[in-house]
Amino acid sequence: MSYSDDPVYHAVQQINHPTAIEPILIDTWNHWLGETPESLKVKPILTYYRPFNCARVVAEVTVLTSNAAEPLKLHMFFHSFADPDKVRHQVNKGYELAVPPNAVLPVFAINAWQTVVWTLPHAPCLPELTELLQPDYFCPLLIAPDDLPINPNDYPAPQIFRYVPFKRAILTWDAPNGKHRYFVKLCQELEFTQVVANFQQIYAQSDQLSFQVPEPIAADPVSRTFSMRALPGQQFTTVMCQARPQLEPFKRVGQVLAELHQTHLHPISVWTPAKEFRLFNIAMADVKLALPHLAPSIDWISNQLTELANHIDFSSSYPIHANLFGDQILYSGDQIGIVDWDTLSLGDPHYDVGRLIAHFLYLAGREQLATKTVKTCIEALLEGYESAITWQLDRTCLAWHVTMQILLRGKISSLRKLPPHWQEDLEFVVAEAEWLLAGCSQYIVLPPLSQCFIAAS
Repeated sequence: MSYSDDPVYHAVQQINHPTAIEPILIDTWNHWLGETPESLKVKPILTYYRPFNCARVVAEVTVLTSNAAEPLKLHMFFHSFADPDKVRHQVNKGYELAVPPNAVLPVFAINAWQTVVWTLPHAPCLPELTELLQPDYFCPLLIAPDDLPINPNDYPAPQIFRYVPFKRAILTWDAPNGKHRYFVKLCQELEFTQVVANFQQIYAQSDQLSFQVPEPIAADPVSRTFSMRALPGQQFTTVMCQARPQLEPFKRVGQVLAELHQTHLHPISVWTPAKEFRLFNIAMADVKLALPHLAPSIDWISNQLTELANHIDFSSSYPIHANLFGDQILYSGDQIGIVDWDTLSLGDPHYDVGRLIAHFLYLAGREQLATKTVKTCIEALLEGYESAITWQLDRTCLAWHVTMQILLRGKISSLRKLPPHWQEDLEFVVAEAEWLLAGCSQYIVLPPLSQCFIAAS
């Protein structure tokens, strides 16, 4: 069995296909509201797929009705299950919840796809989202007074930027004076205090840093929300995808990472290889379910990484970002910013560097970037990093991290999100992990981790 036998996978394909999903939503709209929209368009913006288990798709839905001057923009959450009993259970649970007036539609099921459909802010968990979307509640609570209009009736409404079902929501708010944009995180209860502390701790040192970090504005424990001003710049992922032989951005990022790893931060969380292995094993189990022909290679790589970890000295005393990839770095030519400090930890600095390089390798395979250019850019990144640290970079440790992280990046960016050609992307990262173990990657010069690569292949 593989993904092609998975009812959850097929449900996601239907949800992402306009000719399949849009007529169903039009009929549902007519059933509940007694009118047929003149037009209804669905744009999926987030997919989270777990083979033979469940999938979550969040989509922007634009509806134009005959009596509306402007189209209505909604966010819908589609929750698909392998087990049809879970569909019935979630719908029944949804009926027990009060439907917010701005939800438009109640929860309903598409039984043929074993899918439950919610219209935000009506959704399981995060009930605070309903109030937060009201400007008169949101603005005084989370926005700096000098960014607010004098008249409360002129307060702009926040917009849903990202909704991660059962985990968090991110809202944006733009000041009418055009000076600032805000990001507001709605967190889970268990993580709220630590997330706020992490952002406040890194910002407290911002006047000593050569890179920018978001400025915290307000934190409300009742609604578990935390607001900050946005940073300028484009995501470094865009710079990596361009893969131009402009080495200064990569060298500068390397220097910034070295600076971060030498700050006097004292986060509570500690990164350990044991934690990473737990995440790795869960992620690779999903990859093997979806593409079972990759299972022998993945198992061999996992065994090699497990054995090698016994011989590597992983540090646990350096401040690290602990969730670093290209999207978290903002580049604007003369400035670099780093965002999303939720997971700030003490740990191994090679982990941050390895995650970023692994993301670049993943992009190199997906976008078919020029091998020589990618290699030169990575060398510039490492040159910048090594020029600014007071210890010696352990390339064996770095190779271990890059090998594990390219497999995790493939799972996160390809299997979870199901972009076009996701199967080829996963085949690439598995093959690249094997080459990394052998010290034969065409993108980066690292020592071989496994002397038995040829025999095991």
